[in-house]
Amino acid sequence: MEIEQNVPRPRALVYGGPVADPRRPALAAQLMIGGYTVAQLAVAVAGGSRSAFFRQFSPVSTLLFLATIAVFLCWFHRCRLNAEQFAPGTHRFSSGLAIGAWFIPVVMWWIPRRITLDIWRAGSPVGGVWLVNAWWVAWLGKTVGGAIAIELGAPRPYTYSPIEETVGVVAGVLAILLIHRVTAGQHARVRAAMQSPPFARTAAS
Repeated sequence: MEIEQNVPRPRALVYGGPVADPRRPALAAQLMIGGYTVAQLAVAVAGGSRSAFFRQFSPVSTLLFLATIAVFLCWFHRCRLNAEQFAPGTHRFSSGLAIGAWFIPVVMWWIPRRITLDIWRAGSPVGGVWLVNAWWVAWLGKTVGGAIAIELGAPRPYTYSPIEETVGVVAGVLAILLIHRVTAGQHARVRAAMQSPPFARTAAS
């Protein structure tokens, strides 16, 4: 159940720095997510964890995965800092948790979504949040579903079943779309601010 906007929330450290255009980190994150998704599909097509290609590509895949996480978090954190300027005092969690929450067990399954919703509403107040929810469900299906499969006795964490690969591709595509929508919304806010006084040039200047 969503928390109403007028409900008091714990105070968090407020970011008072400048707003930065998130398009460059967004492009980097989209490229990395797209590349990692394609790489995982290539392994699945080659035969999964039992293929020679998997054994050769596995070290590179690990580095690509870690790099993708790092680039995505840079974009996510930047957007959270911008969102503080667009809608100060409306965020439920601090900007530090935009990174830290992803690494806290159990918390990582819920808090990042709430932070994403706050970012979305600060930069894109018009329209629903279906894209955020669809992306989050797909991400949970990929991560939590994989963890449950291992606990239930799956022989290997890299079996690459058709269901797992389908969910992974959907999660990757939705993540790229989410990054695009959030970035476009924030960029529009930045442009609007730059075209308003005291930044905009007037005919008399």
